[in-house]
Amino acid sequence: MSISVIEQIQSDLYNLVQMHDWSHMMSDSHQVWESGMKAEKQIQAKIHALIAVHREDAEGLYKYIKEIAGEDYSDYDSKGNGLKYRVINSWFKPYIDELK
Repeated sequence: MSISVIEQIQSDLYNLVQMHDWSHMMSDSHQVWESGMKAEKQIQAKIHALIAVHREDAEGLYKYIKEIAGEDYSDYDSKGNGLKYRVINSWFKPYIDELK
């Protein structure tokens, strides 16, 4: 039994999120930074494909991605988000009004 295109995109997205280096942007290594930026672009492309192309529920996907990512870091901003959730919020800003 083959999986659908949507299921493949979801699977790829969830794997990328689980393996993501949330602090790559603070690395002294250009290679680590570049790898993290590449992963973020892949994640954003999959989110776009699911929401904008395949009409997945943005808020449901947002909540699920936060679950997959796990507990947030404790470097909270004025909105109460740590680094991990600030990054996730940036991925979903184009699709969820209250994040804009």
